[in-house]
Parts: sequence; structure tokens; C-alpha cells
Amino acid sequence: MNLIRRTNTLLLRTAFNQHHLPKTSCQSPILQCASCTIQQSVLPVHKRYKHSPTVAMSLEDLSSWQRMKWNMGFYGKLRVPNYKLKLSGYHLYICCTDFIDFPQFVQDINIPDTFASWFQLLQLHIWMLNVKLSQIGLEGILLKDNVYKAMWQNVEIRLDTFKDLLGSEKRNYMQHFYSSMILSTLYYDEGLIGTDKQLANALWISLYGMSKDVDPEKLELMVAYVRKQVYFHDQLDAEALMLPGYIPFLPLHEEKLDSAKAERDYQAILDSKK
Repeated sequence: MNLIRRTNTLLLRTAFNQHHLPKTSCQSPILQCASCTIQQSVLPVHKRYKHSPTVAMSLEDLSSWQRMKWNMGFYGKLRVPNYKLKLSGYHLYICCTDFIDFPQFVQDINIPDTFASWFQLLQLHIWMLNVKLSQIGLEGILLKDNVYKAMWQNVEIRLDTFKDLLGSEKRNYMQHFYSSMILSTLYYDEGLIGTDKQLANALWISLYGMSKDVDPEKLELMVAYVRKQVYFHDQLDAEALMLPGYIPFLPLHEEKLDSAKAERDYQAILDSKK
């Protein structure tokens, strides 16, 4: 069994070298504030919620024979049929996009109002979702796959709205976002099981693009946001994630769930199935 995911220096360097990530912030309006490089921050951040990691399951825990069957589509006995998990994965993606107040984040944590900022905020919320999904077994693995399928389809559709983009430019952006996702995941994993300083470093690199103008109080707010969110998700029953595919997120500035909003969002998920 592995802890959340196995992160190591070799994997990080391999991902960095294979995808040739830029070492400076890209000036494109799409890729602005999306650079990912390997540096350390020394920002002091006060401790907030500390996640108690649970043993998570991944495909690495399966035998070679089990992995071969998995790749062929034979998943074994599941608590929820795979065809229902596909729809639940799309619903969970909606929870990370439509139900998150992105304009509030842009205003309150001082990040640029760009496509790249939207993508990095999306990645952060999907990563927090995946922390929970990593705790619910084979169903969680399938749900994560379906969430990512929904995400890349949606990202491609949103890129199509940039009418002046050439096909080759669009492919380059997709590759850049994929590389950014890999490194962000590694940084966030390390920050989750590490100190608040490490988590602040991960957010500074992935969310703020290593900007020199970051307000330490805004960074502290985001560290607290991630800690309380993962702590809150730890308490949730996995059943709602599998069916109908719903997970709530705490407000940015509040410690308690907005019950009225959560009820509206949950009902919207149910209505989308009709």
C-alpha cells in the first residue's frame, strides 16, 4: 500500500525533462502565471489544519496479473457498476468547476484573471478531490480516471473559444497544461503530508507561478483553505462520491459548509441525471 501517491525526485525530474517546461513565467495571456519550476520557498506560514494521511490504494498495489486484467477492462467486483461511475466522475468534475466561485478567488487571493489561473485553481480542487478518492479503493481509481477525462474534454472546448489560436498552438498549450498538472500534483502531495511551509511552497509555485508580488497573508489563506478542505473531506461518507457523484467544498473564508448552497448544488446534480 502506498501513502496518497509515491512522490520521488526521479519521477519529478523525469516529468520535468520529458515535457521541457519553461523555466520562466510565460508571457502568453493563456499561460501567464502557469510556470512550474523546482525551487523552495521560505515563506513563514502559521499552522492550520494538519491532514492525517490515510493509506490509499493505487494500481501499484495490484499484482501484474491484476493490472493486466484492469487494463483490459476487467475491474473485478465493484460496489457501484462502472457505467455509473463514469457519470459520477463527470458530476464530480462539475463540483470542481461550476460549483466553485472562481471570480471570488481571483479577487480575494490576488491571482490574474486568466485562463491559466482558472486551470490552476481547477487543478487544486481536483487534487483535493483526488485525496478523498484515493481512500475509497478501486472505485476511487475509476472515478479519478473519469474526472480527468471530463476535465481534458472541457479544457479543450474552452481553448476553442480562443479563435485566434492555431491548431499547433492549442496542442502546445494542452501539453503544457498536462505537464503543469503532473508537477502540481507532486508538489501538492508533498505539501499535504509535510509542513505548512512545504504546502505554501507548492501553492506559490503552482498557483501563483512563483510571482514575487505574492501577499503572504493571501498565501496563508490558501494554506488554511487546503488544510480545512482536506480535513472536511476526510469526514465525508464515500457513498455520495460514488453515487450520484457529489462532493461539497467549504467557502474560502468560512469554517463551516454553506448548507443552502450545498443543497442547491446536490439537487442540480440529481436534476442533471433526469
